Amino acid sequence: MTAAVSTAAVAPFHAFAQGAAEQPQTQTSAAPAEQGPEEVVVTGYRMSLNQALEAKRAEVGAVDAIMAEDIADFPDLNLAEAIQRIPGVTINREGGQGRTITVRGLGGDFTRTNINGMETVAGTTGNRGRTFDFNVFASELFQSIVVRKTQSAELDEGSLGATVDLQTARPFDFDGFRTALSGQASYNDVTENTNPRAAGLISWANDDKTFGALFSAAYSERNPFDEGFGTTRWEDNGYAAFERSRVSPDQVFSPRGNYAGCVPCTSQAEIDAVNQSFHPRIPRYAESLLEQKRYGLTSALQWAPTEKTQINFDALYAYYSSQTENANAGSISFSRFNAAGINETIVRDYEIDASGNMVYGVFDNVDLRSENGFERHITKYQQYTLSGSHEFSDRFRMTALVGTSENDLDTPYNFSFAYDAINVDGYTYDFRSNSRFPQLVHGIDMTNPDLWTLVAARRRESSIVNSYDTAKFAVEYDLTDNLSLKGGALVKSFEVDMKDFSSGGDLAADRRLVGVGAIARNLPIGRDMAIPAGSDRNYIVPDVWKSAGYVGLFTDPFYALNVSGTDTRNVQEDDASAFVALDFEYDVFEMPLRGSAGVRYAQTDVTSRGILQLSPTVSQVAEVENDYTDTLPSLNLVLEATNDLLIRAAAAKVMARPALGDLTPGGNIDNTSRTIRFGNPLLNPFRATNYDLGVEWYFTDEALIGAGLFYKDIKSFSVRQTDGIPFSQTGLPIELAGGNDPSTSYEVSRMVNGDGGWIRGIELQYQQPFTFLPGALSNFGFIGNYTYIESAVQYDGGQRNDLLNLSNNAWNTTLYYETDKFSARVSAAFRGEYLTAFPGGNGNTEEGVNDATTIDASVSYNITDDLTVSLEGLNLTDEYTDAYVGDNNLVSRYRHTGREILLGVRWSY
Repeated sequence: MTAAVSTAAVAPFHAFAQGAAEQPQTQTSAAPAEQGPEEVVVTGYRMSLNQALEAKRAEVGAVDAIMAEDIADFPDLNLAEAIQRIPGVTINREGGQGRTITVRGLGGDFTRTNINGMETVAGTTGNRGRTFDFNVFASELFQSIVVRKTQSAELDEGSLGATVDLQTARPFDFDGFRTALSGQASYNDVTENTNPRAAGLISWANDDKTFGALFSAAYSERNPFDEGFGTTRWEDNGYAAFERSRVSPDQVFSPRGNYAGCVPCTSQAEIDAVNQSFHPRIPRYAESLLEQKRYGLTSALQWAPTEKTQINFDALYAYYSSQTENANAGSISFSRFNAAGINETIVRDYEIDASGNMVYGVFDNVDLRSENGFERHITKYQQYTLSGSHEFSDRFRMTALVGTSENDLDTPYNFSFAYDAINVDGYTYDFRSNSRFPQLVHGIDMTNPDLWTLVAARRRESSIVNSYDTAKFAVEYDLTDNLSLKGGALVKSFEVDMKDFSSGGDLAADRRLVGVGAIARNLPIGRDMAIPAGSDRNYIVPDVWKSAGYVGLFTDPFYALNVSGTDTRNVQEDDASAFVALDFEYDVFEMPLRGSAGVRYAQTDVTSRGILQLSPTVSQVAEVENDYTDTLPSLNLVLEATNDLLIRAAAAKVMARPALGDLTPGGNIDNTSRTIRFGNPLLNPFRATNYDLGVEWYFTDEALIGAGLFYKDIKSFSVRQTDGIPFSQTGLPIELAGGNDPSTSYEVSRMVNGDGGWIRGIELQYQQPFTFLPGALSNFGFIGNYTYIESAVQYDGGQRNDLLNLSNNAWNTTLYYETDKFSARVSAAFRGEYLTAFPGGNGNTEEGVNDATTIDASVSYNITDDLTVSLEGLNLTDEYTDAYVGDNNLVSRYRHTGREILLGVRWSY
């Protein structure tokens, strides 16, 4: 792959020309004077970059875009992977692919995503919030992505970070009859498996473009391994660990939570140092086998009955299924502060580093656990929108949209089994030579089934349904040639319904099985990892389906599912908003000034439902209503200092609605001790004032140098707080007070509207084709950006730190080469360290993920004008996900999925 890209630098190729209907001719090159100027049609990747640049330049607000290279030919295989090329955008990867995005330091809950003009939510595994999961959709189904980083009055409210507009293809995008077919074979170098990927599109529009129809489809499969090492954090023993869990000042801890003994210790000081040192909680190697299938369908109809009227109908359906088998084996003693764990463990040898971390230890009386679980998740997404525009006159116009969408995430299978081997001698872990891949020696033959006992069986099922119904319209009237008045209104209903059921747990003695050979399988660990010599690399783990049959997981009434109160809840939001704005264009000191000034008013009515546990056997559904209003002024300005130099400025008040998980009234009430722990259905939205200033220099054709500054003054930011308040102020129904006076003070732990904080940063951007270079070098081009962000928000206990998921540093670069026959590009994406939890769990100061750089590359060759072959490589350096805990960067999770190589062919006509 690298050799192919390098060869492009010296090979005498010509201009790349993979035709696309209705794409602008964007560059002219000099020719001999007697021939006159020769027009060169720019297509392919370079064309998509130029279209995105033209869209950015024309906008009043701060906007970046990504366009398809051709019909059903998006530059990246994954939508999130494509969006990360935009300045200020980083992505979160799971299973080797990008899933969610963070824009200018704000995660998915603060970013609003539209498909074909209406807000929506798409979710897969573990998505219980407002975050949009881009992995649901194949990139081939979309024609463009536009990221709007500044707010205007005409944009629907609901975002602190950005609004992302995804647009599927429509027939009027192309001339006449067009079709495209593509197929790829994807090879993973860890699993050594090959999977298919295919897409197709057919589009027709009559010559006058008064009617057209389009249909597209995409299908793909993946089954990578996600393998590596994990600790589930580090922590200490003794009183320090118990102090963190103390409920009352006079609570007595028994047993103490210290090791049973320390053979090499010669003083009480050494014993105390051992007990107070940090150690891995559950050190273990693990492997997850993923199987993913995804297909999507789109259709579009367009009708233009007159030159002044256009009607669009768009339909989108997506299906995404994933199943995962998660197997691991390791020690659990170090996470147990009781007689069955730490209190029985004897330290035979150890080493504590200068920071107080026990990086090496040999132990007796250690409890081992082998686990395996199976999950299957199915996402079905559907959306239908009817939109249109009409010009009543040359000065008066209207647009309108009605639409509905639903995302159903069903988890029909989520079950697991555990084997234990108790009080094993000679267990060893050693991080001294490798902080991410320790040597693990467990002290027994880990493949002998007679040494293991089946001790636990768990089962869970769940479903999440997100639905949106939207209707909106906008009108625009040109008061003068330079001044337009806009106005419009929106009504929207959003509902999320979560149901969760569970059963099982630790098995009673009469349900346990000693000797698990009949229901176990062997697990080889580390197919492509540098595990230190001498480590155990083969384990006995549960065979999930044999184990399910043995215990009767789906037939025995003992495992009948019960409602899980904490994850069964419902939230319904009814939103109504209206806006008015003035768009203007005047000369200021002979410099054109464009802008938009307006205000949006929004009212939100929220009904939250959840299950409150009143006693171990009594629960009740609680329903709480809330409402709030927001007035959101905004101003966007663009000054054309010269024909090629643009100066942008923007200011706006913005809001994002509370996280769905925080709105539940579900939780626990103890009317005897007068304590409540629940969500907070009375939360106000996140509110902020955003400021932006940018400079863009379009110094030559298809080129840009840009810089942007931004500052977000966050007025409110939800944090968890515990304090004493009257029951009547909780928002819960008075009858749940159990006869207590509503003015009685309760100790209430809930989310509250915190003090907020700030985010500030700078974005730098450079893009240019190297047409000024001689010969074959003129076919090169470059696009790159760098973002620096810093922030401070208040967390629990008044501590301040960066926002979660915010990377201080991020950059993206792409070097490309294109001729009429050959195209090549190599891209690198860097994301700096970011927090995932603050404070961290188990006494750690923080939890986060370390830096990562991902490199992708692709080459393609046009056999004919209609037929192209391609070779692509993803994650060529096999970058690991490196999660850490604490100030000392202790390993929490270190895993990888390998490289993927795709060989493909594409035909278009």
